[in-house]
Amino acid sequence: MVTGKQIKIIKRAERHTTQAALADESRASPDGSVVIARSDAVTIVTGWVRELRQKKVAEATRGFESLFQEAV
Repeated sequence: MVTGKQIKIIKRAERHTTQAALADESRASPDGSVVIARSDAVTIVTGWVRELRQKKVAEATRGFESLFQEAV
C-alpha cells in the first residue's frame, strides 16, 4: 500500500473563498494593461528571434552558394 499520499478535503466555504480571491485578482487590472504589455513584449522578442534566424539562414545560403561559384 502507498502510505505517502494524502487527500485534501476542501470544504464548500473554503472553495468559495478561494474562487472569490481569484476573481478579485482578475479584477485588479480591469483594462488589462499588464496583459497587453506582456503580449507586446512577447511579440517584440519573437520578431527579434525571427529576424536573427532569417539573417543566419541568408548568411549560410550566401556562404554555401559562394563555395560552388568559386569552384566553377
